[in-house]
Amino acid sequence: MLIIKSLHELHGQFSNVSLALGTFDGVHLAHRFVINRTVDWSSEHDGTSMVFTFANHPLSIINPQRVPPQLQTIGGKTRQIRKLGVQVLVRVPFTSSLLHLSPADFVHLLAVKIKPRHIVVGPNYSFGDKGAGTPEMLTGLAGRYGMEIDICPAVYENGILVSSTAIRRLIAGGDMEKAARLLGRVYDLSGTVIAGDHRGRTLGFPTANLNVAPRMLLPGKGVYAVKVKAGRKLFSGLCNIGINPTFAQDGLRIETHILDFDQDLYGKKITLYFMGRLRVEKAFPSKTELIAQLEQDVIQARNQYFNN
Repeated sequence: MLIIKSLHELHGQFSNVSLALGTFDGVHLAHRFVINRTVDWSSEHDGTSMVFTFANHPLSIINPQRVPPQLQTIGGKTRQIRKLGVQVLVRVPFTSSLLHLSPADFVHLLAVKIKPRHIVVGPNYSFGDKGAGTPEMLTGLAGRYGMEIDICPAVYENGILVSSTAIRRLIAGGDMEKAARLLGRVYDLSGTVIAGDHRGRTLGFPTANLNVAPRMLLPGKGVYAVKVKAGRKLFSGLCNIGINPTFAQDGLRIETHILDFDQDLYGKKITLYFMGRLRVEKAFPSKTELIAQLEQDVIQARNQYFNN
């Protein structure tokens, strides 16, 4: 997949372009529906499948205080889009100059820079200054340039409208299994293992403390069954997200005990795949009771998620 990071790199050099437009945070089921329509059209018309998105959330320019926690890093979004078979990803910074383009000027920009024959959007797609452009407006404006507009229907999963907002709500509430159904994949977090206070080792449950990218959405406080990717191998584990109230710890931490594992991970990158929440975080009267609960957590995780 070719990645283009600047509008200056675009000069109408691709033929028969089918273009998907959107923010695509999470690349969830509804996003995949849009992108798959683009890939399918380009395949049927011997064309080029292209996704146009932004390297930063538009609200980071419009109103930084309203930027929602992100479901993916830009690298994660890129990997998911590549898996869908897209040929060209246009991943440009959203700037103040783009912010103030009228809907008509934005469509003109696409017509000049990309020259798409076919554009695919979701039913709630907005564009142009103050988000004034609607899919219906896009149809009218694009018609001036001979571009065909394909407005995808809303996507539902078990009666729930698939949206980044709905997925954020589920993850923040710890419902990882329902979030996975809307995402079309298990939610994951990647980061670097940093030094902790080594308390887990004294309990017989050593943990890897994860430092993740800023603005990433963290699951709600609790203990989760996770798969852990370290290097090229995948392990099973338990992840606690919280403040460890038994020891009056300050600050939210992401601490993962990897089952049947005894290697040094400090400074290394790992990825956690959240299978499901075992329980909410709570304080225990003593270390002995905490250890007993952790042992039960391991048994539950093995039985319910790991089959071992």
